[in-house]
Amino acid sequence: MCHVIHRRPMGVRGVDGVIEVIMQSATQWVEALRSMGETGSALYALIFLLATVAFVPASPLTAIAGFLYGPVGGTLLVSPVGMASATIAFVMGRTFLRPFVLRRLATRPRQAAIDRALARDGFRIVLLLRLASIVPFAPLSYALGASRISARNFLLASWLGLLPGTFLYVYLGSLVSSVSDILSGEATAGSATHVLTGVGSAAAVLALLSIAHCARKAANQSIEKELKHE
Repeated sequence: MCHVIHRRPMGVRGVDGVIEVIMQSATQWVEALRSMGETGSALYALIFLLATVAFVPASPLTAIAGFLYGPVGGTLLVSPVGMASATIAFVMGRTFLRPFVLRRLATRPRQAAIDRALARDGFRIVLLLRLASIVPFAPLSYALGASRISARNFLLASWLGLLPGTFLYVYLGSLVSSVSDILSGEATAGSATHVLTGVGSAAAVLALLSIAHCARKAANQSIEKELKHE
């Protein structure tokens, strides 16, 4: 009887080995944090803060918080720390990116109209963008920092818009039995995620329509002002 042996390509086996090592290391770190009690919670909050400011995706980190501390504890940890991360990115965007943006807006009327729209109707636009999650967490915070939106509207709209997704990912993380399920994406493959995706898609459409409407209104007002000066 002849047995056929299927060999996986060397490159594939190498990648799988690296992924397995990363998952094992992550599992060990998470278990170590769990055993440290309140110190572990503070350390995880610091890790979450630094990682999200550095563009690490927030969703798996949020789910891991649920795995460690449960739906309520995870939400109470992630929500304020996520807002602290968003605030840091917003301030950095306003400090370092805004001057560059201003130079570009001087020669781009359409983009300048969008900038004015964010100043006028920023709360609604940011709320919809956060609900939609069409732009990743950190890049959106940096980009909004470079716009004319007020810090107050940014913070309030971000907090309200992030809460539903935060609770969902924390809850899903609390249901898994291993961190590897989160890192592999299995924890976020359920029907609840599909519902959030549908809601996010609707919010994305509303956000784009709001931006287009406000930008068009701002552009028309600018044209009217120029005509009055002539």
